[in-house]
This record gives sequence, structure tokens and C-alpha cells, in this order.
Amino acid sequence: MTSVRALRRETRLSQEELARVMGASWVTISRWERKVAKPSPQSQARLARLGKLVERVGKALPPGELYRFLDTPQPLLRGYRPVDLLDNDYSFQDVLGFVESAKSGDMT
Repeated sequence: MTSVRALRRETRLSQEELARVMGASWVTISRWERKVAKPSPQSQARLARLGKLVERVGKALPPGELYRFLDTPQPLLRGYRPVDLLDNDYSFQDVLGFVESAKSGDMT
């Protein structure tokens, strides 16, 4: 697993933004980064999915726009925000499909 600090640097998310994505506090994110605490297995899985999503999005979003994308309800995701669908592999596949459709321009 990529370190929390490296993932946050790559995503350009603040500790507070990553905390919102993770459903945690910024203090918790800080503790994970400093290795004072370790993410739970569920949080580790969510972090891994976020990393995979960031990899899939690639350069399709301008720098600094990831949080807005994650936090915006999407009609093609049944009105869910992408961040809402990071909890399990099944719903995460919908997000990956959405990203691939968006990147290919096939959003019909």
C-alpha cells in the first residue's frame, strides 16, 4: 500500500479533504501520516480504492480538481458522489466504469 502521505501528495488533497473522503478527522489523517496510528482494514481498503481511482483518472482532471470531482453528485452514478462509492468493490466498479466513460467521451 502506498503511504497515506504519498497518496495525499499525489492527489493534492489537504488533510481535511482526505479526512472527508475517508470519513475520518484530519487528526486521524495526521496520525496515519506520522505512523502514530494505523488505518483500520476498512480504511486501508478505501485508501487502496482511492489510489486506484486516482491512477485511473490520471491526467484527465486538472491538478487540484480531484476533491471537487469526488464530492460532486453524478447523474450517471444514480446521483451518488464518487466518494460515496469507495466503500466496497461492487460500487467501486461503477465509479471506475464512469471514469472510463468520461475519459473516452462516451457519457450518454
